[in-house]
Amino acid sequence: MPESEEKSSAKESLEGIEKNVDYINKIVADLQDFARPLKPNAEETDLKLIIDELLAKNGLPDNVKVSVKVEAEARKVVADSTYINRIMYNLVNNAVQAMPQGGKLTIRAYKEAKDVVITVKDTGVGIPEDVKSKLFTPMFTTKAKGQGFGLPVIKRMTEALGGTPTFESQEGKGTKFTIRLPPHKRDKW
Repeated sequence: MPESEEKSSAKESLEGIEKNVDYINKIVADLQDFARPLKPNAEETDLKLIIDELLAKNGLPDNVKVSVKVEAEARKVVADSTYINRIMYNLVNNAVQAMPQGGKLTIRAYKEAKDVVITVKDTGVGIPEDVKSKLFTPMFTTKAKGQGFGLPVIKRMTEALGGTPTFESQEGKGTKFTIRLPPHKRDKW
């Protein structure tokens, strides 16, 4: 089709449709992940690869600078790769949304004692004090366009892997989410 106003308009409409379909898919996936029984698969998972693919596939706004450091001893973890991918997707998505004016996204994975620790830190708006206790509650959201399942799904999946999710936040300075995964024990899941 030759370049024209109609072609440009159609392309813009298709991009808008694609963006909304992606958003609807995320809502459906979050609802499913929250509602269904979780049965993680124990498999060797490459954290660096999951993070790199996630960032490449979804991209980041130009005004968000990213720094990723996965220490060699934390690169491989025995966990369900689908769960790790969903956890990381939700954390990165939240971090980017918390920085509408741009900022710095820092992702780290390292070993502490026998645990693998993953942190996702942003320089965004931070979380108000009165909201912190409700953060992992289903259907609670501070976003105009949010369903309130992203963080409960992160919590549920992390716990299904035997881990714990925590966060630190300061209004106006940003937030850091920490996912701590213990070594997999065959009789755990």
